[in-house]
Amino acid sequence: MEHQNLEKMTSTSLMLPKENGEEKIVIITPNNSGVGKILIREDTVLGNIQGCAGCGRTHFNCSGVKKQWSVLCWGKQSDKKYYFSLVLLSATFALSLIGTVFFCFTNTINDAILSSMVIRNNSLAFNMWRRPAVQPLMKVYLFNYTNWHRVKDGLDRRLHVEEVGPYVYSQQVERVNINFEKDHLSFQEKNNFRYMPDASGGAHFDQVNVPNLPLLGVVSKARDVNLNGFAQFSLNSALTWANHPEAFVKLPVHRFLWGYDDSIIDTAKPILSLQGKLKFEKFGLLVTKNGTVSDRLTVNTGEIEKNKMNVIEKLDGQTHLPYWSSPECNSIEASDGSIFPPSMLDRNTTLYVLYTNLCRRLPFIYDREVEISDGIQLLRYRMPADVFDDPSHNPTNQCYCDVDTGVCPPRGVINVTACSMGAPALVSFPHFYLGDPILREQVTGLKPNPEKHKTFLDVHPTLGIALSGRSSLQLNIQVRKTPMFTSLGFLEEGLILPIAWLEMSVEDLPDSLKSLVYHGTYSTAAAQLGLTVFCILALIVSCTCLIVMIVRRRQKPCATIRKMPGETELKAQLS
Repeated sequence: MEHQNLEKMTSTSLMLPKENGEEKIVIITPNNSGVGKILIREDTVLGNIQGCAGCGRTHFNCSGVKKQWSVLCWGKQSDKKYYFSLVLLSATFALSLIGTVFFCFTNTINDAILSSMVIRNNSLAFNMWRRPAVQPLMKVYLFNYTNWHRVKDGLDRRLHVEEVGPYVYSQQVERVNINFEKDHLSFQEKNNFRYMPDASGGAHFDQVNVPNLPLLGVVSKARDVNLNGFAQFSLNSALTWANHPEAFVKLPVHRFLWGYDDSIIDTAKPILSLQGKLKFEKFGLLVTKNGTVSDRLTVNTGEIEKNKMNVIEKLDGQTHLPYWSSPECNSIEASDGSIFPPSMLDRNTTLYVLYTNLCRRLPFIYDREVEISDGIQLLRYRMPADVFDDPSHNPTNQCYCDVDTGVCPPRGVINVTACSMGAPALVSFPHFYLGDPILREQVTGLKPNPEKHKTFLDVHPTLGIALSGRSSLQLNIQVRKTPMFTSLGFLEEGLILPIAWLEMSVEDLPDSLKSLVYHGTYSTAAAQLGLTVFCILALIVSCTCLIVMIVRRRQKPCATIRKMPGETELKAQLS
């Protein structure tokens, strides 16, 4: 049996040997038998007592103590304090476990940000959507027909074009006539195009020789409505008497693009029953794009279904297009190209953008990752190379052929006559890029450029916002003749004449959007990582403390202390 001497201080207290410079106080109280019982504060722990197996601090056991011994237990928590600590650590463990699973296997913070992007009336997201700070650039390249007189006179066999431009405009978009209905939103777009002379490659008043679009459209319309001989003669006489129209006209660039007075359409209106069907007063290549666009879109706000955020569900009140021969081709389930549901940003998922002026939606497939400023990674989606192919090269395009005759345009162009008020319009990539080689043989001067003429979108993988991109499309018109209209006689039937190609792009982002993108990329990731690490550390610490508490509770270390007979000193005895 090992003993540790205790030094008596007074009749009622003892001082234990100093430990680390601190004195431990023992209180002695008398009992009826005259033997003092030693009481020690609950927070007192005896140190340096020999016989403690490898411990610097010794704990004592109260069990099995003889009656003549004064018994003292210390270093042992009370039941109330023990169970309080156990409950606290258990709660911490449970919460940290839930937090670890929650932050490791979910995108909670990203989901919160996406919820804030839902378009609700008078919200910040609504104000940003209603009048976006981003101002896309529209670059217009025109084809100037330099030798049409020589072709008409039989001196040249083929028409020759020279590309002029670009004529650059900044676009300010505003959504107007807005109507909320539960989780749907209907609106129209109002565009304001501002000419940018410093960025342009030509002046607004440049003169260009271009196809006479009103004449070509009226003649094609007359052919489609099957005018009888007398009606055709009347129309031809009226046109000849009015201004002796030629197949090509010379106009200033700004007039050709944004509108000029033309007597051909006014003359043809009563004969072709066009009264009230035209969406413009003056004719111009882009006249319907400026001001309030007639198309009314209905989109899903994503408030209930986030995987449908900004998905178009109605166009002018209709859930599908009326132009094509299959539900797939008539589908309008697409975005307007500005925001995509993040759940759709899968490398194996095709994105769709609705082009109302092309009578259809166009697909975009994943291409690669690209990096912009601040090291932000974006997903690049490009338009497929076969998107305008004929059915022999792309069978899915069979439904875009003529519904009644089944006639398909050449490879590389699509027919958009149905949404061009009857004009024989076709769309392709610039300079007939990826089109049938015969298209470039009929008209000389065309030079396709893969880098310059491709179309793509760069989308933020978390926010779903299209931050940059380029859309390059060319407008063409097809020659459709009738014997009665001799002014088109020198042009070959079915000849496809390029008119202009347009590039829409975003080259600079406003500071407000840059800040949103930066925090959406880095701050959310840092917050998610920080919370994940915190929960994991809390899980480890709380689990460790729980194990230590339970193990120490089971060991119950104690000691007994008594006054030895015939001795004046108190002895501490290990049990």
